[in-house]
Amino acid sequence: MGCLKSIIRKIIFIVLVVIFFAFGGYTFVKSQINRYKNPPREEFVKTAHDWGDFSKVSGDYQLSRCFNLFGYKKITAKYLPTNQKINIYDLKNEELISTKDFNSNEIDKKITQLLDTLKDSVITLEDFKIDQRGTYTANGKTVPYIKFSAKVKNIPFKNVAGIIGCYSTTNAKAKTPSTKLIVTMVDLKAFNPKIVQDFIGSIKF
Repeated sequence: MGCLKSIIRKIIFIVLVVIFFAFGGYTFVKSQINRYKNPPREEFVKTAHDWGDFSKVSGDYQLSRCFNLFGYKKITAKYLPTNQKINIYDLKNEELISTKDFNSNEIDKKITQLLDTLKDSVITLEDFKIDQRGTYTANGKTVPYIKFSAKVKNIPFKNVAGIIGCYSTTNAKAKTPSTKLIVTMVDLKAFNPKIVQDFIGSIKF
């Protein structure tokens, strides 16, 4: 008897799922996901306070939220004229990497390990090389960064360049500071560091 009830429940569940999608459920779910990922600018600014104040960011940057990746939250700024993306990860604390690490000799090793941890695509880098170290200024605060170049292992003759930087803020419900890791990477010939510099310079944290 119990087995029959279980089968009936499963049948009812399947029927309800079919009805849901038959009457526009897929469109509804898709619109809700898109609404979460690409909210109006005002809503994004209000909900991204753990990362900083983005109210002064130019309209040339499309701001979006992402679902948790490997336990880390991520937001993205896409520079619309060229589609270059800038990702900012919330690492929850400062254990994996901090602003101080950018002045140490261990930064090469820490960066490559961190990129493997945060990797959310099939792209694998090799011959990773730090070409430049520096700092940006964001409303009077310093953001250390490295400029890097690398080869994409999965794609022959594909060379990329990018910026990796970080800053620290304390999340609303946290007791300790959290590293916010900034990562952008594009084709070597298309890379424009000013896009990152202008974006970071407009954040207040």
